[in-house]
Amino acid sequence: MRNVHEDIQNLEKEILQIEDKIIDYLRVGYEGGIRSSLYRLESNLKYLSILANGAPIDKNEDRKTWIF
Repeated sequence: MRNVHEDIQNLEKEILQIEDKIIDYLRVGYEGGIRSSLYRLESNLKYLSILANGAPIDKNEDRKTWIF
């Protein structure tokens, strides 16, 4: 059985890493990296939203997810 909490934590970490990569790509002007990172970021944010909206999470965990 999948652990929803683990999935959310992993997505949060990956999203933060992607954001850091986008900043690096912006500094050097690497458009291809920016595009692919934005695509991955959008996909991960959609998945995080689906998990957060449909996952059985207690109130404290739900709040942490939405604050993120």
